Amino acid sequence: LVESLLHLLLDNRSWLESQPALIDSVLYTYLSLIPSHFTAKLAALREQETGLCVSLLRSKFMDCIQIGRDLIRLLQNVARIPEFSELWRDILQFPERLSPHFTGILLLATKRTSRRFISGRITPELEIKLNFLLSKVKFGQHKKYQEWFQKKHLSSPESLEMIPELIRYICCVIHPTNEILGSDILPRWAVVGWLLSLCQVNPVISSFAKLALFYDWLFYSESDNIMNIEPGILLMHHSLRSHHVMTASLLDFICRLIPSYCPALDKTVECSVKMALTDILQKGVVPSFDTLFDNPKLDSDLKAMLKATFFEFYPQGITPQTSCSIEESNFADQFALDSSTPEDTVITISDDELVGEDDEVTSAFSDVEGNEAEVFQVITEGRNEDDSNSSAGDGWNRITELPTELQEKLFSFREERNSKQLDECLEQLQKSAQNEGALMIVAPLLADLLSDDFGAGCSLDHEADAQSRSNERNYHCLFRHAISSSSILSLLVALHRQQPKVGYFFLFYLQKTGRSQDLFLPYSKYVGMFSEPFATCVCRDLKECVENECTIFYLLLPDVYKQFHDKICGVASLLNMIVANIDPVQLSKLVHKLMLKQFQMFGHDCQLLQETIISSLQWDSFEQFCVWQLLSAEGPDIQNIIIILEKLSLEGKCNKVLYCLHLG
Repeated sequence: LVESLLHLLLDNRSWLESQPALIDSVLYTYLSLIPSHFTAKLAALREQETGLCVSLLRSKFMDCIQIGRDLIRLLQNVARIPEFSELWRDILQFPERLSPHFTGILLLATKRTSRRFISGRITPELEIKLNFLLSKVKFGQHKKYQEWFQKKHLSSPESLEMIPELIRYICCVIHPTNEILGSDILPRWAVVGWLLSLCQVNPVISSFAKLALFYDWLFYSESDNIMNIEPGILLMHHSLRSHHVMTASLLDFICRLIPSYCPALDKTVECSVKMALTDILQKGVVPSFDTLFDNPKLDSDLKAMLKATFFEFYPQGITPQTSCSIEESNFADQFALDSSTPEDTVITISDDELVGEDDEVTSAFSDVEGNEAEVFQVITEGRNEDDSNSSAGDGWNRITELPTELQEKLFSFREERNSKQLDECLEQLQKSAQNEGALMIVAPLLADLLSDDFGAGCSLDHEADAQSRSNERNYHCLFRHAISSSSILSLLVALHRQQPKVGYFFLFYLQKTGRSQDLFLPYSKYVGMFSEPFATCVCRDLKECVENECTIFYLLLPDVYKQFHDKICGVASLLNMIVANIDPVQLSKLVHKLMLKQFQMFGHDCQLLQETIISSLQWDSFEQFCVWQLLSAEGPDIQNIIIILEKLSLEGKCNKVLYCLHLG
């Protein structure tokens, strides 16, 4: 299709040049496509595309610059092609060669890009689905929607090249209303974070995607729309607790982008980024940057870079600047091309909405089949976690305190990152386990080395991996050793401080590999090493699970209740966790299992049941409905229910309980 349309345009070149409104759209589209055609097979097509774009720019330059700031970004992406390199030299050093009305790159840099160009890179089908995700789907109930979206549109390596365009579209075109912003609808930052996680396998696309996210920061002004920069700051803010690697990556990217964008222009870019941050604070997008810039989860080098770059936003700093201007002086030198410039430092400039017909760009919404409406989440707002007393950096500094052989195994695992190396490392650690200090040193190192494994989640697709040594995941190897070694169990306890997902990962591993009898015995030993009560530890791990992988949570519940019925039956906090996140499908499955007497959730303790019911009266109506559905399915002792109703009637709560009982 691309090639056929190109030939059609080339064959009708005179007609094309007579259509100014079409010239800029054609140029924008083909400049966006050229970077994806850098293969030998597509060399001929790329040359034809390059010829068309360069000829349009040289003959109809004033029509072409109607694209605005995004034209700089697109031209920078293809700057290493000789024809475009020559064009850049004319733009920067001899602008009058292109048009007598073109005074320099400042004219292009200050011109905002119409949203119709950004929308034009997204197909109507993608547009409909993105708008549906961000206006109809609730946060916490969106996993199946995104999995379906990924399977249909982003499943191949080539399709990942669309991710920067999708992020650009989300930031610049989809601006939710105040009503949506104040609701529980899936926020833009969560979708952007999910898209960034999909393209991590390709460093070039990942850099372009991050650039699309921060594109509007680099020349931000007071007149710009803060909705263009809101997803970036909220993604870093909300990911810090549970996905701090994402936050660290984005902070590192923006810090390095400011000086490497162009040495002569770094002050202007720095001023604009700081103005964006100031506007974020003044408009209350985030309350402060204290936890973002000076967080113990960030490594010391990054924190030092942040303090050097954004010292005004630290408590001891000066008041941030609130205005800046872009000066014309020596602009050509500032944008001088450098063939050694990394691909992730593409020239990018901020954008704002245009007033007029561009604001009429709207997207229809479609109904999505009911079978897609299942609970999930990709990026969640984090929990309060205990900060570790020792970081990975401190651990590597103290590694010399470990036996030499263990040091070698750790370094080997750091290089290879496979289960075989980890297996050797853990075997060596068990030999040194009599030294408790060794576990304290190794734990933060493994938390750092296994962060990607835990970040990927314990998806159902990986069940078979736990059964096979050849496909064994790193955490499977860790848990296999923990089952047979108390020292590795102690390591899991120490590891939990840096990686709170350890608990529910261990539960899921045991569920898929253990025997039906004493299924969770190793987990019981693991929990017994904590100072907190048993039920508290189990609820803590399950809370971590429901916040990260809701489907796994409901798969674990029946076995967890069955194995630990004497310790967690009737615990109100766990029950509230279940009904607060449940959907009708999961409710039906639990009711079915309860009716078959496969496990119990409430038990026979009348006093405990009474306390649970009283607690549930403060919950939402749907949550109370679910409680009574589950209680009815379990088949409680009628005498206990009567006793509870008689007691509650004295407190004026009987009518509400009877209503809930009727619903159940």
